[in-house]
Amino acid sequence: MKSITEILGGAQILFGISFDLQDVFEEYLTEHHRAFLVMLRVIEEHLPAFKKKYRGRGRRPHEDYPIIRAYIAKAFFSIETTADLIHRLQSDSSLRRICGFTTIPSASTFSRRLKRFAKHHIMEQVLYRMVRDYLSGRLVGHISRDSTAIPTREKPVNTKKDVAPKKKTTGKRGRPKKGEVREGKEPTLLQKQVSLSSAEGIGNLNTRCSWGCKKNSQGNIQFWKGYKLHLDVTDTGIPVTAVVTGANVHDSQTAIPMEKLTERNITHLYSLMDAAYDAKEVHRYITEKGRVAIIDRNKRRNDSREPLDPAAKERLRIRSTVERSNAHLKDWLLPSKVLVRGYEKVTFTLLTGVVCLSALKILQYYIWPSLEAAA
Repeated sequence: MKSITEILGGAQILFGISFDLQDVFEEYLTEHHRAFLVMLRVIEEHLPAFKKKYRGRGRRPHEDYPIIRAYIAKAFFSIETTADLIHRLQSDSSLRRICGFTTIPSASTFSRRLKRFAKHHIMEQVLYRMVRDYLSGRLVGHISRDSTAIPTREKPVNTKKDVAPKKKTTGKRGRPKKGEVREGKEPTLLQKQVSLSSAEGIGNLNTRCSWGCKKNSQGNIQFWKGYKLHLDVTDTGIPVTAVVTGANVHDSQTAIPMEKLTERNITHLYSLMDAAYDAKEVHRYITEKGRVAIIDRNKRRNDSREPLDPAAKERLRIRSTVERSNAHLKDWLLPSKVLVRGYEKVTFTLLTGVVCLSALKILQYYIWPSLEAAA
């Protein structure tokens, strides 16, 4: 199967120019360079404006746009570290010219800009602007939701014992003794999220590095230290919402805030999730919004609900699009080892890969077919 890069490699028509791009570059322009140029054009249309801080004293600072292009190139070309990125820019004159560098910044300059870009949530802005631009006014059939583990090298805020599966204990049964006062049940986190905004709902979740565990397809428990990347993707695999949390956050706790984020940017009919999201609050919220929640059944004791009907099971199979998107990100666009530390920097690194995937999918399914039809 061809990769998206191979499909878009010779997309000269997307630039609307009559000459060959190779004429502008001194060295040979590979298909990866051409695909990166095309993808960068889509992303740059949605970048926020950067304020100039130079006041005429001292050495003029490097521009923001070349550095953020370099970080996008770092994800696109699967460059692991900032040092490797600097070496690539020094040796690859075509990439250096695409990014817009005359001189290559130092590693400390890249680090300071990364911190500033992450603080202002640049990649989140780009993703949501891009989604609204290309998908607003379109009816999306299904949104598939899932999470993937992101191991990092940070000190966690918990231990393995805190997240290891434990036997459920029941409280004391029967009516209270004479004079005994039992505290009423506090509203659960999911019940609170219904009345909170998406930002407040996500703000109440753990966003620090932590230990997490999950059961794999073979039924074995796996542990990792780091974060979780939660995605909402369309039928064509376009990521429309991305949220990063600590590894110990249960998937169901992100369902309602992500549903609120997604419904602000697109209009969809079905929300597809696996058994980890099976909670009555999630079902109720989606149903009240006029959409259909198709969630795989979580095995519970004394569960009297009817199993999913054949039509719902068939639709649930479409959820494999989010699994393929996670695999695509990990195989091609995310570093194999996330070496930056801190929630904001990790989020920027992960969202850069998500933005690249979203731009490539928009090119593949929306821009390129429309140009071919008009040709």
